[in-house]
Amino acid sequence: MNDLVLLHAFPLDARMWDVPDAFTPSLRGSGEPDLGAVATRVLAELDARGLDQVLLGGCSMGGYVAMALLRRAPERVKGLVFVDTKHTADAPEAVETRLAMAERVEREGVGEWLPDALLPNLLGPNASDTARALVRTMILEQQAEDVAWWQRAMAKRPDSTDVLEKLDVPSLVLVGEHDKLTPPDVAAKLAVTLRHATSERVEDSGHLLPVEQPEEFRARLERWREQVGL
Repeated sequence: MNDLVLLHAFPLDARMWDVPDAFTPSLRGSGEPDLGAVATRVLAELDARGLDQVLLGGCSMGGYVAMALLRRAPERVKGLVFVDTKHTADAPEAVETRLAMAERVEREGVGEWLPDALLPNLLGPNASDTARALVRTMILEQQAEDVAWWQRAMAKRPDSTDVLEKLDVPSLVLVGEHDKLTPPDVAAKLAVTLRHATSERVEDSGHLLPVEQPEEFRARLERWREQVGL
């Protein structure tokens, strides 16, 4: 059974991954907003699939959930793939922005305003029409309560430096050259925090590298897996 687990970005779903045989669970929230609760559900799904130890990857919010999982069960992870994500908590202004969007989506629902607001920061300037259409479709098909829940959960996530510094597993850190939300300098800081990290910048890509350049993402992932024996 394949042991690669990939966690999706906000506000998307498993369709963002074009990686055969990977387990790509949908991250849904319920109860008090807390990414730790999502991580606990992911662990339960791993148990149900008989996956004792996995290569765990996450893009953006998926990376935050991966870090929450590491707080709970680091022994379940034999390698990490962080894509366009960061390990630090949000600054106060970012928290305010998230909470404001949560309130708006609860008032107005998910409509064209949401992808219009998010797409300029999610995709690079040269993203294909296919990538733009896929991201827009995924955003429009999310439930308003999920979008609001994710934003509130991300707003309260802790800094994960202490968790990552303790890890002794190989890690791959990928970032798009044109990522506006977690730019290359942020990815570099994440890589330094990890003990055994390979850090790579992917040219001509934005914040959703696996959507914009799926073939390049798969190629870099497979090359790294061969190098580290995973």
